[in-house]
Amino acid sequence: MHTRIMVCLTAILLLCSLILIQTTNAAPKKGTLRVSGDNTWVAYVNGEKVAEHIHWDQPTASEFTLDNGFAVIAVYVHDGEPGGAGIGGFLADIILDDEPNYIGTGEDGWKCQAGVPIAQRNDGWEEIDFDDSDWETELQLYQKFGGGAWAGGTTNMKTVFNNPDCTANWVWCGPNNVEDDIYFRYTIGQYPVEPKGKLTTSWANIKSNIQ
Repeated sequence: MHTRIMVCLTAILLLCSLILIQTTNAAPKKGTLRVSGDNTWVAYVNGEKVAEHIHWDQPTASEFTLDNGFAVIAVYVHDGEPGGAGIGGFLADIILDDEPNYIGTGEDGWKCQAGVPIAQRNDGWEEIDFDDSDWETELQLYQKFGGGAWAGGTTNMKTVFNNPDCTANWVWCGPNNVEDDIYFRYTIGQYPVEPKGKLTTSWANIKSNIQ
């Protein structure tokens, strides 16, 4: 009888452990994208425009859903002062499933590319199946939110960048007083087919299997 009880208890504990693991590793179902760009920006999720603004100290927050834990974030930022006359900056974070998973600019996985103004670009850079494999993966890091050249807008920006507080870095694609039109992408999860018909089955960054 004692042996039977122990076997049952062991089975119950094993079942509970499997349920806990599945729950812990469950793919995120929803997210929030918070964005600021100096000076202006347009943000997309899975190719659909979700936000845009013309004032860097007035960030946007956009809720979105994920398909089996998958989504592509794409943001265009334009620095209004040409070349060395001004400095560009991009700040964003992604909160998955109401806070437990936080992804900020400055972390691995973001990609960038300098290019022409968005009105002149029509290659589908914001779409899910766009091939960004040759984009830059080493973004130029600047101060964290609340510091540096953008510190003066902190009070206004905290009305959006709170709960949770923003811990992301301002970033750019190379020195931020050179290129004025920058494109950024971040992929959450895995896409089942490589873009443009390639044979591999996954692409872009996976944030530690959505910790």
